[in-house]
Amino acid sequence: MEYSKGYIERSYVDVPEFSAYPEFSGVRVPRSEWKDRVDYLDEMEIQPYHWHRHGQPIMSQKSWPYCWSYGTVAAIKTAYSIQGVGHVDLNAFALAYKIKDGKRKGGFAVEACKGVQEFGIPTHKYLKEFTRTTNWSDEVSADASRHKLVEFEELGRRDFDGVVSALIGARPCPVTLAFSWWKHLVVGLGVTFNKSGDIGIIIANSWGTGWGSGGLAKGYGIIWGDKAVPYEAVAVRAIKAREES
Repeated sequence: MEYSKGYIERSYVDVPEFSAYPEFSGVRVPRSEWKDRVDYLDEMEIQPYHWHRHGQPIMSQKSWPYCWSYGTVAAIKTAYSIQGVGHVDLNAFALAYKIKDGKRKGGFAVEACKGVQEFGIPTHKYLKEFTRTTNWSDEVSADASRHKLVEFEELGRRDFDGVVSALIGARPCPVTLAFSWWKHLVVGLGVTFNKSGDIGIIIANSWGTGWGSGGLAKGYGIIWGDKAVPYEAVAVRAIKAREES
């Protein structure tokens, strides 16, 4: 299986920073405190990575250029786990297909976020994976609307310190990470250091469990050094699921 990417670099002329969502409101963690903070979170197993690993399966976009949706939905699913909801089987393909009106096209992070808040995200219970339809039934739309109350906050362009602060701050939260060099968007789940003191960002990819990189496997990877600085990033701060009627 050949896996697609699909991130289209966001135009900050057409969609300026913080025009869609407010700037990340969390406290900036000083670099001098990063290592101690990571050690503490790892000891307690409360980085977003731990919540994802214990509660959310790795997804696979297969040959569709919908990484921007899969990464965003993975962040939302992780936020559900952090909030104690557990696994919610959200359909990232259905969201992307709806946003793109059935076209096989790439996108960017804020585009996916806006789609979440406009349409919501259905679960696989009501719409099977890779179902090619934009005509959602009333039942599917009602299910999707239960998963649209998401609190998004933007990180500035290439704001690496902000991304780290979101991941390891007082309220650790998942972050969508889009990389120009990779033309790909993934979910950022944590921070790690190697024996030399180099910093890496832990990610979950949407290429199935056969993928791994940077020292991790089974769908997870670590991006080290300058490559870990994202072009675009959005933090998922919270999500409120509506009760099923």
